[in-house]
Amino acid sequence: MTHFLVEGKLTGQQLSYHPKMRERGVMLDMGRKFYSFRWIEQLIKQMARLRMNVLQLHFSENEGFRIESSTYPDIVSPDHLTKREVQDLIRLANAHYIEIIPELDSPGHLKRFLTVFPEWRLERSGAYDPYVDHRALDITQPDAKEAFKRLLLEYFDLFKDCRYFHLGADEFVDFDQLSAYPTLLAAAKEQYGAEATGIELYLDYVNDLIDYTLSHGFQPRVWNDGFYRKNQPELVELSKEATVTYWTRWNPSMASTAEFIQRGHKVINFNDNFFYFVLGEAAGYRYPTADKIRDNWAVNMFPEQQCLSEEQMTAVSGAYFAIWSDRPDALTETEVCEKMTGPLEAMNEKMWQIVRH
Repeated sequence: MTHFLVEGKLTGQQLSYHPKMRERGVMLDMGRKFYSFRWIEQLIKQMARLRMNVLQLHFSENEGFRIESSTYPDIVSPDHLTKREVQDLIRLANAHYIEIIPELDSPGHLKRFLTVFPEWRLERSGAYDPYVDHRALDITQPDAKEAFKRLLLEYFDLFKDCRYFHLGADEFVDFDQLSAYPTLLAAAKEQYGAEATGIELYLDYVNDLIDYTLSHGFQPRVWNDGFYRKNQPELVELSKEATVTYWTRWNPSMASTAEFIQRGHKVINFNDNFFYFVLGEAAGYRYPTADKIRDNWAVNMFPEQQCLSEEQMTAVSGAYFAIWSDRPDALTETEVCEKMTGPLEAMNEKMWQIVRH
């Protein structure tokens, strides 16, 4: 970007940079892979140099739980951050004008938690992969829901100085095969009638957590893939209080970005076509490149070539680069840093504009 500064000197103009996006962020999947305190510290400093301002810590996953817990210590992975280390990272981030957003994902992505508490697993009939491996919370059980709220409460306290809290809510079940969850289906029909499919209880659960999060002073966020799906009845609607982090539309039944905006939600761009840095290139992804981002992405472009109008863009809060650790041993910490730096810089460049005075 220095060539713009040189141009300013040659023409005698004064140039200033202004962000096109209020939030310019990185999301780190530290649930599947342990990232050391020192590495995250360096990530924060790298973000500060790029004038990025939000770091989302996805600290729970099927494969691991990476922050100390006094509520349920048995769920914590051997390699994890202590609460003191997390507090130190928050202070460091704040010193560099970077906000931390914690993410504690539910009611899916809970295999680590449910290995300790198998009585709260949602059972699935048949052997359909990948949702048969006990990663979903049985949200028909009041005890299960209250247990997870107790866990949330612990991290509400740890992150009490943060403004936002991400509740996950993605990939709970196979939303196209809801009849394969007999407990969920029966409970939904009992409460909502014959038209119910089970998704109603999922929405009830998410809306309850949204209210719970708001009551503790946080602004809640959720992923997009489970809401307003075209192939599901709308007996319950997602709370408008949730900001939606829009990552994918790989399934045509998923609602468009425009649909969320029309329904009154703020949205954030996690475009998986450009910004999903998935370790080991799992799930069909390829590592993003600087050239691809510079040549093909614009700030109004969401997954699957969804391009928003100027008016729709007023509902967009920002864009994030997402480091997903699906194959944790595929890259070392050093290799992650080396490989992500180019595309991260390219993304950040596209989120600033130059103003001549």
